[in-house]
Amino acid sequence: MPVNEQVLTRYYRMQRQRDSLNAARTTICLLESLIWLAQTHTRLMFRNKVLLADSVMAVVLMESTMSSASVPGVVDTLHTTLPENSDLFYKELEKLVLRRLGLVHLRK
Repeated sequence: MPVNEQVLTRYYRMQRQRDSLNAARTTICLLESLIWLAQTHTRLMFRNKVLLADSVMAVVLMESTMSSASVPGVVDTLHTTLPENSDLFYKELEKLVLRRLGLVHLRK
């Protein structure tokens, strides 16, 4: 399975486990939304293929809109300033998300 799919499916599974008492709360629509966000981020970056970065950003965007503890520590985008070094900021964010999802081995 491609790395971008692994990130999205692992996040979806974590949400399902978190909502195990009420599995109806996390539906396949969440996975579809994650895929859509990753694809949209790909287009925003003027690419034709979804990369790991697009999937990571889809998770970050979803976490920013949900009141969730699946990936604690993800930056609250409403209360931050733009980083001076956006590449370094992304790498740190990627490391955090992959660590929380148990997918550190996907990092290059």
